[in-house]
Amino acid sequence: MYDMTMKSSDKRRRRTKPITVRVAVDELRFLMRRRKSPTQSDLINTLLAEEVERTRSHAVLMDSTGTVVAADFDDRLL
Repeated sequence: MYDMTMKSSDKRRRRTKPITVRVAVDELRFLMRRRKSPTQSDLINTLLAEEVERTRSHAVLMDSTGTVVAADFDDRLL
């Protein structure tokens, strides 16, 4: 088991709430080796940061859908 901290939003105030995540030890160690992460905490923080970035990038992509016209592309660069 691994304990980490998650921020939960509350209308009155923001507070930090600990959560417990169950991950198979073999899977965790495999990912730590593949990612060259020295600690479980580093691995989880990296994975969470990547997911936040992926979610933001996806939102930007969805917001920009249909805003580009064919004349904006230069075929020589493709």
